[in-house]
Amino acid sequence: MRLHRFYVLQPLGEEVVIDYAPIVSQWMKVFRYQIGDFVILFNGNGNDYSYSIHEVSKKSVTLIRTKSTLSYIPKRKITLYLSVIKKDNFELVVQKATELGITSIVPILSLRSEKKNLSLERLEKIAIEASEQCGRGDIPTISPVITLEAALSSLSSSTYSIMFNMNEKPLRDLPKRSDDAELALFIGPEGGWGGADIILIEKAGLHKYSLGQTILRAETAAMSACALVSIM
Repeated sequence: MRLHRFYVLQPLGEEVVIDYAPIVSQWMKVFRYQIGDFVILFNGNGNDYSYSIHEVSKKSVTLIRTKSTLSYIPKRKITLYLSVIKKDNFELVVQKATELGITSIVPILSLRSEKKNLSLERLEKIAIEASEQCGRGDIPTISPVITLEAALSSLSSSTYSIMFNMNEKPLRDLPKRSDDAELALFIGPEGGWGGADIILIEKAGLHKYSLGQTILRAETAAMSACALVSIM
């Protein structure tokens, strides 16, 4: 039977006491774990640890480690800069980008961005749950919303930065990158990049590529770009 994985913010030794109320409640009330059942814990250090449940109280669970294995952590650093779109669609992108190995996700305000608030706490929770589910050994960072101008000014000269737009060269023409090459992906909002956005992007010297000849929704473009660069 496939064991459930859980991300925790604590050292993972031979014996561990979990007293984080949401996890304890989930284990006892949802999964109905009992003494002798097994779980997998990870904390982003590159390992998955299997534990058996040794003791249970109302507020904590004591675990004994049974084995450890290497977990998968993406080698390539890829940052997704996504214009703020509708909350549900942005959350979907966070989930899928996590599964696809994106390192960081940065919401940006461009000319036609949806002026809606995003809950950073909820986005981080979605990223954690996606990492737990997909077997990833780390959690992507989720940044607060920043302007497009601020995002562009923060780019490193060593990062290969890409903006996606129609009528540009196809992404298949992207030069082969080494596994340790850093990439930055810029996805516009519904309605595409505005004129002022294009001026900023051209001034910053981003490379321009297309995701095809059809008009994609912003969330479709983001997930497509993440999937394609993660396997190139």
